[in-house]
Amino acid sequence: MDRLPEEVILHILSFLDIPDIVHLQSVSHRYLTLGRDNALWKTECFNHSRAEALRRRQQLLSAQDSRLAELRNAFSALPGGDLTAWDVSQLQGSTQPRAASDPAAEARTQRHRALTNWEPGYPDEQLDYYDEYIHRHAAINVGWLTMPIADGSDKEFKQQATGMGTLVDAQIDRPSHVVAPLDDGSICIWDISARSTFGYGGGGRLIAQSKRGLLSGQEAEATADSHIIMTETGAVESVAIDSTSRKGYFAVQSLLHEVDLQTLQLVSTKEYPFPVTALSEASSQTPVTVGTNMTIHLHDPRDPAFAAAEASSGGELIGGSVYSHATLAQPGPLSILHDDGFGADDSSIWVAGRFTSLLNYDRRFFPRLRGTIHSGARIASLASLPYSLVPRDLDLVRNPDASISALLEARSQPGTTMLAAAEYKGKGSLELYGLPRVQPYQNRQTASASKLLSVAPHGGQIVFSDGDGNMKWVERDGFSHVRTFNINDRPPDAAANASQDASSYGIWSSTASEMPGQGDIVQKIVPTQPTSISTSHTHAGSERLDTNQSDLLLWTGDGALGVLGFGHSNPLGEQDDWHDAVESQAVSAEQRAKEDAERQYGMAMRRALERNADEVRFVRGWGMGFTRG
Repeated sequence: MDRLPEEVILHILSFLDIPDIVHLQSVSHRYLTLGRDNALWKTECFNHSRAEALRRRQQLLSAQDSRLAELRNAFSALPGGDLTAWDVSQLQGSTQPRAASDPAAEARTQRHRALTNWEPGYPDEQLDYYDEYIHRHAAINVGWLTMPIADGSDKEFKQQATGMGTLVDAQIDRPSHVVAPLDDGSICIWDISARSTFGYGGGGRLIAQSKRGLLSGQEAEATADSHIIMTETGAVESVAIDSTSRKGYFAVQSLLHEVDLQTLQLVSTKEYPFPVTALSEASSQTPVTVGTNMTIHLHDPRDPAFAAAEASSGGELIGGSVYSHATLAQPGPLSILHDDGFGADDSSIWVAGRFTSLLNYDRRFFPRLRGTIHSGARIASLASLPYSLVPRDLDLVRNPDASISALLEARSQPGTTMLAAAEYKGKGSLELYGLPRVQPYQNRQTASASKLLSVAPHGGQIVFSDGDGNMKWVERDGFSHVRTFNINDRPPDAAANASQDASSYGIWSSTASEMPGQGDIVQKIVPTQPTSISTSHTHAGSERLDTNQSDLLLWTGDGALGVLGFGHSNPLGEQDDWHDAVESQAVSAEQRAKEDAERQYGMAMRRALERNADEVRFVRGWGMGFTRG
């Protein structure tokens, strides 16, 4: 085997099962490299994709007798028939398959078209398909960051995060720390640096916490007042981190606090006339865009004159200079994105929220409105994919007349795809907008039965969350489903699960996962590896990142922070288990007995309330002439 060329070995590997290929990587350095060949794993990803499954189904249907095909179509078209998406596509215009002189050649051609159409990677993108296969098929595991425990509480009551931001390591261009304000007015920093050949990574350790009341302006003991202040607005995009200057911007009600993250001390505070509902990303090169309930502002801490000119009270804003802010016709901006579609110049500002259009401003001519895009939906989150949006008419599967060369040319064009998570008539809407202007695509049929809350690119996929606690991965076309994970399938941690009483689930539902809307939700998703990053980036010297490090940072509606990884192990690393073991040994036997008794009591009460709820549901419809399920 050592004498065989690499091409021959790769051809042999293509006949092996996935577990055998993975085990082969442990034989030697050569087989480690060959076992992670990008072309090999791209083929495996396609072979296990929904696109290839549909192609094989079409091939089997095309091979059947034409009379059977007509009978199948006639049966599917009967009134009340449960038409699948594939049946509809067949009925809407597929002609009878033509007889090919060489069926094998025709099958190879159709497979090549399907593979080219499915391929998520772009010509100038270095996509690791080994990680991509892991993301699509490996088990999902969530590791939760340890939250500080409130002082002066007789029970183990943990603080809640009211926002989330990330500090980016400039050497590898990926987040290394999570920065979050808590409901007691403090700021915490966790180390989430990735595993590498030189270390285990940060492991989600809490490394710093500011004094309580720093952001709320209250005394450290006034935790109840701080909680009200920190949670009153309920803004999701309330944290912006400038990784270059190590400064953080935190929105609390109508105040914008600038904090030095090295000393965790306040640098400045600026007041706006309305509550701040959205912040853009922070950069040392551009001002922070601040969205209040009725206005849009630019905050540039580098220019004192600019900040002083904009500083005003509510009365001065209404009657002051019109060049200091942009007034909104409708209230409620929720997300702000800096992107113009070309990458080199980010002078474009996109604003979305509870209104039904995306607003586009040019920073150079602010506050003049440059343009709008009508959506019809209320958008909760914006994100960008640094590649152009391929028009729908170039789909090689749905449009047999489309050519492969035209598709490849469209993918090579510069541009950006703007992703939007929205709500349209009570249902979720995943929307893709091409920049420069390309005909948008809006998936309002299969995205979700509830509103979408957050969206982000994740490798060669798009991930979004909805109001039922689901996280869904789809292909970059915004339609083809890959996998689904519900955040309520895994409790945040054993201690939190034990301390929860049954009333938190509601008396009218048995479990959080059985009925929509009864569990936790993911209201913000942040990928730990940017889409534009090259997998060949390294640390200093010979240090390199470990594989399978493209995790997702989660901020839930209950104020928990977590890291979603792939595999059976904890994504925060094994050192967490070691620390937990040491801490558990330090706890006295009496304390452990007390916690165990409280846990058993909580579980007993939960079971009692669930049985009571089952009885109520059972007799709910009696005496009314009908029964309810």
